[in-house]
Amino acid sequence: MMRWVAHGVILAALMSIVGCVSSPTVNWASEKIGFTRAPQAGGTETLWIMNGDGTGQSQLNLGAEGHRSLTWSPDGHSIAFESVRDDHIELYTARMNTNDDDTYSAQDIQRRTTHSGYHSFPAWSPDCAWLAFSSSTDNQNSYNIYQLHLNDDTVTPITSGHSQDFTPSWSPDGSKIAFTRDVSNASREIYVHVMNSGQDIRLTNNSVNDSDPSWSPSGRIIFARHSEDGSRAALFEMDAVDANGDGNGDHLTSITAPNQHEYDQKPEYARSGKAIVFSRSQQAGGEGPGDVYRLLIQDGTVMEPLVNLTHTNPHHEHGATWKRNGVCVRKEK
Repeated sequence: MMRWVAHGVILAALMSIVGCVSSPTVNWASEKIGFTRAPQAGGTETLWIMNGDGTGQSQLNLGAEGHRSLTWSPDGHSIAFESVRDDHIELYTARMNTNDDDTYSAQDIQRRTTHSGYHSFPAWSPDCAWLAFSSSTDNQNSYNIYQLHLNDDTVTPITSGHSQDFTPSWSPDGSKIAFTRDVSNASREIYVHVMNSGQDIRLTNNSVNDSDPSWSPSGRIIFARHSEDGSRAALFEMDAVDANGDGNGDHLTSITAPNQHEYDQKPEYARSGKAIVFSRSQQAGGEGPGDVYRLLIQDGTVMEPLVNLTHTNPHHEHGATWKRNGVCVRKEK
């Protein structure tokens, strides 16, 4: 049986207390974070952007409401998101313009998915050419991971079968995709799909729900894990390989320690690898109300206390994502 904090795992919070690591100075106001906001759990969702210190919160005008799951392109020039603007869950992209007052406006909004089924959880590939996403296109009773080519909207399957595959995340070099797999009558687990071979590698195998994998720039995976009694969910980090076969990626490290009825989800590393944003909800499954949090981390060590960036109860904020200011990393041929 999986323990809430497994034997041998060193709590990152304790590491920060006993260690002598100091927090580097970061100009958080110069960073940008996108997120989803609803007036209350279950309310109409809209996309927002704020500074990395929580200031300057502004709604992104997309000409309609009912949007979520914002994700930035690696070069920071565009976003992808889910929307029900056409009365059905579809994926869209938009080009981002910076206004004189440091807010953003969306231009060239394009619907990308046209097939039957529901399409969700878009994720940009490192070379900016593809969107990975979860869809029920081929089977209304299951979800698989697909990829959409942004030049011509061609869609091809990545995973297959009758499971529920969600929350894809590309590895830094684009060679793998981590995702959550939910098989009937079993716990949710973290898998990695190898693009060249088509192999699905199971990284976690235990009695609790694991979900929301996201890659660090160094190639490790951060994810959410529920406690055995389901009363909370914390963030953990692991290597993208389970060499010893213990049901976890190697070098498993605890990152957050939520209280009862606090559920951490959808973590994402900053491009520097030194900060994480995530949402903390008061209900299992992230249904809210919830807020966006930030923490500074380096080599598995938490370097500052958690910072609540939104503080808007009963509003519900979730799906936080860093604005990327990098480049499209082209694969070597």
